[in-house]
Amino acid sequence: MTARTRTTATVVTGAAFALLIAGCSGASTATTSGPAGEPQRGGTLVQAYNTDAQSVDPATCAIGIGVAPCQAVYGALLYYDFETGEITPGMAESFTSDDGKVWTLKLRPGLTFTDGTPFDAAAVAFNWDRILDPALLSPSRAAAQTITWSVVDDTTLAVTSTEINHQLPFQLTESLAFVASPTAIAQKGADFANAPVGAGPFQLTSWARGTQIEFDRNPGYWDAPRPYADKLVMKTIAADDQRFNALQAGEINVMTVVGDKYVERARGAGMNVVQSQQLGGNGVRLNFRGPLADAGLRTAVGKLIDNDQIMAAAFPDDPGATHFMPDDSPLYDEQAVWPDKDVDGARKLVDEYRAAHGGADITLTYVTTAGSPVLNRVAELLQSQIQQVNGLKLDIKSLDGAGFASAMTSGNYDLIISSLGGAHPENLYKVFRTGAAGNNSGYSNPAVDQAFEITHSSSDPAVVNEAYKTAIRQIVADSAYRFWRPSESTLLSTGSVHDVQPAYQYWFRPELAWIR
Repeated sequence: MTARTRTTATVVTGAAFALLIAGCSGASTATTSGPAGEPQRGGTLVQAYNTDAQSVDPATCAIGIGVAPCQAVYGALLYYDFETGEITPGMAESFTSDDGKVWTLKLRPGLTFTDGTPFDAAAVAFNWDRILDPALLSPSRAAAQTITWSVVDDTTLAVTSTEINHQLPFQLTESLAFVASPTAIAQKGADFANAPVGAGPFQLTSWARGTQIEFDRNPGYWDAPRPYADKLVMKTIAADDQRFNALQAGEINVMTVVGDKYVERARGAGMNVVQSQQLGGNGVRLNFRGPLADAGLRTAVGKLIDNDQIMAAAFPDDPGATHFMPDDSPLYDEQAVWPDKDVDGARKLVDEYRAAHGGADITLTYVTTAGSPVLNRVAELLQSQIQQVNGLKLDIKSLDGAGFASAMTSGNYDLIISSLGGAHPENLYKVFRTGAAGNNSGYSNPAVDQAFEITHSSSDPAVVNEAYKTAIRQIVADSAYRFWRPSESTLLSTGSVHDVQPAYQYWFRPELAWIR
């Protein structure tokens, strides 16, 4: 059975836009323990992943792990449906445009935050204004800088894009999705991040950093009888084996994992399995500042990375990646292929770089998340592969969720463990467009920027897909991003948990899930 959400209304600029996104959607498949029946109220959803969130402040949480608790507390203005590839309503009823430049955002009437204050157009404007504050270092600031907005009435914002952008609705699913109570932000000040106030399906009640976040059901949530669960707990369990053991023991009832190792074991135990294909893969992003600003040195790193060795040692049950996109994707391009392993070729490039820079050894820093045995193994393999060439060293820096998010956002790395953050192809723009919201590596290529502008200005799916393929070919040629495993997220849940439907990259929408 395939997981789907109940909401079916689509937020688009026209039929061409709907066709484009559907063509590029991330497939989602599900195996369940049997017919579930009607949703029931009650119980506690307990999900575990391998690292903690960095923030629950709506201005700073729209990256990586922080998306999950923020979606629980705030809901989202819009959602991206993995299965259909459509942008669907959330706290907003619609986001429409006739030309891709002038937009109208309509909110649901009568929404309130859990402090009793109105969730209205002025609240959205306040939160977007706040994102622009450079002192907050918001990863969403670049997205907010591409639009202007004004309050029309309590439920309406007029939004104008600086350029034609038919992909703009996607920004309201992540970067500009989360809206907090302006009153609570003003009253709580710096403490707001520890006691956030939203209008989403759950309310945060406690946060033991590095261990777990607890939430209670919001009885005033607009979409009654959702959420079905009385409580939601997000646990941090670093090791995959420990998470799976906790799932089998009933200590958790939903688990996120990026590999296929546990899928058949889960099915054999009568558990539910939901898998969703993401954009790109699990690998590394290279910084275009520091030593890796040199194209030859980046190429050398690419020639030293051995995908087969990493897959055999860390992901032996999973298929490896040879191209940027799988061959069943509309964005597949046979030219977008990783370079072959070539230690001698890499040595020549490293020697040339060292000769041009005084002969000193080169030390690169690789940032990864702490605590995961699989990611530790990957880091050690990368280190041994890159250090096959004399004079080239790789230091491993393992960080907790907050530290990792800080390094990613600030660009404080040479290489960093990375995927592209979801299934929607707009993530390519977000990560690789010069100055875009997620471009923390300093990558910039005029040909890529020109291709991305076409993805925004055109409403012809064929034209847009070809532009994405052009960008992908150049990103691969520039050694900006390299991965060894296609990105696929897997959600495992006990047989008593139903309607676990993927959202974002590693998470599900907790208001839709229920326990029998």
